[in-house]
This record gives sequence, C-alpha cells and structure tokens, in this order.
Amino acid sequence: MKKVFSLVAVIGLLVAAGNTAVAQNKFGHVELEMVVSILPDVRKADTILQHFRKDSLEQQLPFFLSEYKRKDSIAKSPATPGAIKQTVQQEANQYLQIIQNWDQYAQQEMQRKSQEVYNPYFSRAFELINAVAKENGYTWVFKQDALLVAPPSDDLLPLIAKKLGVKLPAGATGPDKPTAEPVKPAAGGAKKQ
Repeated sequence: MKKVFSLVAVIGLLVAAGNTAVAQNKFGHVELEMVVSILPDVRKADTILQHFRKDSLEQQLPFFLSEYKRKDSIAKSPATPGAIKQTVQQEANQYLQIIQNWDQYAQQEMQRKSQEVYNPYFSRAFELINAVAKENGYTWVFKQDALLVAPPSDDLLPLIAKKLGVKLPAGATGPDKPTAEPVKPAAGGAKKQ
C-alpha cells in the first residue's frame, strides 16, 4: 500500500511539473528576412551588390569573349606548336563554355556575392532575435509559415524594431494576421487516382 501511495504521489508530482513547464512556454514568430530588411545599414549591402553587378559581372563577358577569340585564333594558327595548341584550345573551350552558359554563371556569381555580403546581416538578425526572445521570456521562436499547425504566438518583429530604434514599414507585420477571405483551392485541383 505504501508503494502504491508513493507511486501515485510521484506521478502526481510529474504531471504537475509537466503542466507547469508547458504553461511557462511562450511562443513567438518572426521572419529572419524581415529582420534583415529593417536593419539600419542593410542598404549598404544592396549598393555593394549593384556595384558588383555593374563593375565586375558586366565587365567579365566582354573579357571572356575577347579571350576566347584570342585563344581560339592561337589554337587555329599553323605557326602554333602542337603541344601549345592543345593547351590553348582547352582554355578557349573553357571560355566558350562560360560564354554559352553566361546567364547561369552570372546568376551563380551574384548568389555567391549575395551570400558573402548578407551573411553578417543574417548573423546580426539572428543575434537580435535571440536577445529579444530572451529579454521578453520567449522559449520558442519559429518561422510561422514553416509550420502547418502551431500554437498561438506573438510576432517579434515589432519588439526587434523597437530594440533597433527603427519604425516598421506599413504592412510589415502581416503574416500573423488572418486574411479577410480564406484561400480557395485552384479550379481543377489534383485528380484522384
């Protein structure tokens, strides 16, 4: 009997402790990209990317074209020795491949540069989110649109903007507000098989 009473007491304490722990959870949500967009000096990154596109990428295509033509003419010249011809032709083919896939190459370069330029801003935004969550007692902060089902949560963007001392643009806190009309499925939805 004493063992049963002890077991019931322990279970009761665990349930009470579990309920207390759940009750103490505070949920919040925020979009990392929105936090980055309100950082005061983020416009510098946009300017750097514009300069990179103009001063670097737009200058590379004419250079690649001229190098391809030069190396191709060297490779086709009868005066060029055979060993050199093969090496120069390989180099010309590399330039030709870049030229033929220029859009993809330029996009990859812009993406690489964008990551390089924006990474410090994303790190700062992540630190801000952590600081605001800690200061305001949030135990869980998530990206609301990443979850299909989630408990009610608070939008942390206004708290982050307040911490930064910036004013939010109109409509910046829209994701957590319900739309006036529910989203309707597209006509002719998926067919049953």
